[in-house]
Amino acid sequence: MARSTETQAGELFSDLHDFYLKEKDDTYFLGSIVLIKEEGKPCAEVIDGQQRLTTLTLLFAALAHRATGKIRDDLLKYLCEPGSLLEGLPHKPRLTLRERDRDFFKQYIQDVRLDALRKLDPVQLDNESKRNIRGNALLMLDRLERAFGENQEALTAFGVFLVQRCFL
Repeated sequence: MARSTETQAGELFSDLHDFYLKEKDDTYFLGSIVLIKEEGKPCAEVIDGQQRLTTLTLLFAALAHRATGKIRDDLLKYLCEPGSLLEGLPHKPRLTLRERDRDFFKQYIQDVRLDALRKLDPVQLDNESKRNIRGNALLMLDRLERAFGENQEALTAFGVFLVQRCFL
């Protein structure tokens, strides 16, 4: 029987958090991803590892939701490329899901509207992947709350661990 995406997301958080608590200097290998990138095109297509990248994006959104000030601003850069008006570069998501989930993911996850996401009735969502996105995002929020409470310093340190010591 296949494991649910919520079980896998919970296991990923637990693995990351346990490693973070026990290993103060080592790096954490998140696994491999397989991409196809056409020459001359800026984006790559994920062949293997989409679920892991999606779950990590949910974790960064949950961190950004709980963070404040400059740390929140820094975390937002891992969800969307900020772009540049001077360079003519648009603000755009770092991860794009398939078309039927793309706008939902951008609106609630990458724009960090997790309070609005929480209020959605999962029964009213039109497909299983949107229900999974909602469930896993709320799971990440819950896990961060249980692990760090209101301690912004500890939450920030965990974010630093993810950015500096975790690799794909």
